[in-house]
Amino acid sequence: MVCLAKNLHRGLLTFISLVLLGSVGSSVAIADGIPGVTLGTETGTDPAPTGETVGTAGAQDAYTQAMLVGYAADEQGDYQTALINFRRALAERPGDVYAQRAIANVEAYLAAERREIARQQQLATLQQRVTTAVSASDWACAAATVDEMITLVPPNSLERSRLVTYRGELSSLLDARSDIEQWSSICPG
Repeated sequence: MVCLAKNLHRGLLTFISLVLLGSVGSSVAIADGIPGVTLGTETGTDPAPTGETVGTAGAQDAYTQAMLVGYAADEQGDYQTALINFRRALAERPGDVYAQRAIANVEAYLAAERREIARQQQLATLQQRVTTAVSASDWACAAATVDEMITLVPPNSLERSRLVTYRGELSSLLDARSDIEQWSSICPG
C-alpha cells in the first residue's frame, strides 16, 4: 500500500514537473501524449507567453525537484541523498504529508540497514569464535556459539540450514566426549 502510494505520488510529481517545467519557456511539449497538440492549445487557448510563470511555480519547482531527486536516490538505495532531498522538499512545503512520509520511510530503511550491519558484525565475531573453538577442539564452545549464530540467521534460509547441519556434527563430537579436557577453554564465561 505504501509502495503504491509512493509510486502514485512519484507519477503525479513527474507529471507536475513536466507541466511546470515544460510550459515555462517551451511551447513544443506534447499535451497528454497527443502528437501535434502543444500545452495550452488543447483547450483552444493560447499558451502562456515565454517567461511568464504561474504564481508559486518557483516553490513548486523546488519542492517537485527535491521530491523527484529523493525518489530517484531512494530507488538506487542511496538513502542519505534521498533523506536530504525529502527534507529539502519539506522545507519548501512545511507540513507536507508526502515529504513527511518519505522521510519516515527512508529513516526506517536507514535503521534497518544499521540493524543488518550490526547483525553481520555479530555473526562475523561469532564465526571467528567458532573457528578458534574448533581449532582448539572445544566442542562445547563451538556448539554454544553455533546455537547463538542460528538465532541471528533468518528462518528457512540456506545459511540457517547449514548452521543446523553443522550443529548436528558438533553434537556428535559432544556425545563422543572427545577432547573433553579442552572444553570451555575458548568461550568467555
